[in-house]
Amino acid sequence: MNLAFFAEQFVAKVLPRVYQNAVYKGITNGDYQGEIKKAGDRLNILSFLNSGELQDYVVGTDMAVQQIVDAEDQLIVEKRKAYNISLDQLEDLFTYATDIPEYFIKEQSMVLERVTDTYVLNKAAEEVKAGSWLGTDFVIYGGASGTSASIVTTATGGTITVNSTGIATVESSVGVAENPRDGVVYFAGFTNADLYKGVRLVSTAAFVSPWYRISGVTSSTQATLTEWDEATSGPDFEEGYTLRGLFGGDGVSFPKYGTGDAALITQMGLGWEFQAAIPTAVTSSVIYNQVTLLSEYLDNGEIPSEERHLTVPPSLVTQLRQASQLQPSGIVDIFKDTVLNGRVGRVGGFDVHSAAGSRVSTRVGHPPGSGVANDVVLSAGTNGYQILANHMAFMTYADKWSETRVVQSENQFSKKYQGLFLFGAKVPRARRKFGAILYGSF
Repeated sequence: MNLAFFAEQFVAKVLPRVYQNAVYKGITNGDYQGEIKKAGDRLNILSFLNSGELQDYVVGTDMAVQQIVDAEDQLIVEKRKAYNISLDQLEDLFTYATDIPEYFIKEQSMVLERVTDTYVLNKAAEEVKAGSWLGTDFVIYGGASGTSASIVTTATGGTITVNSTGIATVESSVGVAENPRDGVVYFAGFTNADLYKGVRLVSTAAFVSPWYRISGVTSSTQATLTEWDEATSGPDFEEGYTLRGLFGGDGVSFPKYGTGDAALITQMGLGWEFQAAIPTAVTSSVIYNQVTLLSEYLDNGEIPSEERHLTVPPSLVTQLRQASQLQPSGIVDIFKDTVLNGRVGRVGGFDVHSAAGSRVSTRVGHPPGSGVANDVVLSAGTNGYQILANHMAFMTYADKWSETRVVQSENQFSKKYQGLFLFGAKVPRARRKFGAILYGSF
């Protein structure tokens, strides 16, 4: 390879290496319309927030017309990464010049793999459907009388308020509660650790609301909500409400107008529940069962069984190999000759990808607490991995080398090899159900 043409050769050789080795290329799709020309460009992704419903046809009677909501989500090319490598011309002449270009290409390929994988996996974890998180839930049951939690619908979703003492400036006024799921006492209100996860109302009458997405934390006692897909209208919404299922259900079925009881938001004794508030323990004895539950989340969303992926840190690959359900041979080695996009095997209907280093994102769980009312002391929450299970259609990704060039250094006998790489990713709202998260610690 000639260093005089290094910029062009760099681009030609780096991306094929990245596309083969990086995890993101194996778990995302490129189904968008538009062309990347510069940073900030918007690419269109077509999706529909509701599907057509079949109706009975009566001869001589006009059919009802159902409006299909077209959510043309836009992928923003938001990331810009550049390289600027300087090489002294004397080194080019006298120090193993034939090896220098290949070394640069190998090293920069690995850096680009790590940067893009980390970006994609972090963004994916923020967009998974509320209700499709697997972890330890935190339940605060309502009292025998009085409403402990309530939801008011808004034009864009709703606002949930929980058991406030009425002191707006005191963040800990909501107090603490023992979690019946693990016996630990946690802060009972909202924190930033709950963002983008699911929350629902739980009634003493054994009714629950659907899982709503926490879109913002206003205070310890109040948060804003949206539907998992941010829809505000459609055939499955109750009249006058912008959230589905406010008449409650059994946790699985939420008939449009419930059972004839009053709306769940008006019932007495309501409590609330955070989904996957705390990371669950992941060990070789339970990992296989956890994988099958992730598969169940996708099955409930009627997601195709093919092209499903599970992206895990190397330590979890080891646990999968040690799982008793996969013995004696361990995880199936389906890529013995070439490891493509980090794939190391297949289990539970998922292609398993190993993402080393810090690529698999982490976040802090809901904080434990002690004390009462306005005198609550919070402890640090447990840190957990956000392990993504998804179908190929979950996230759309786009990238492009925008510019490459060779520049002569003004005050040195050297050249600078420069390039600009543009990329971005998007999870369309309607496709959030194509993903699930195992929020775990190990």
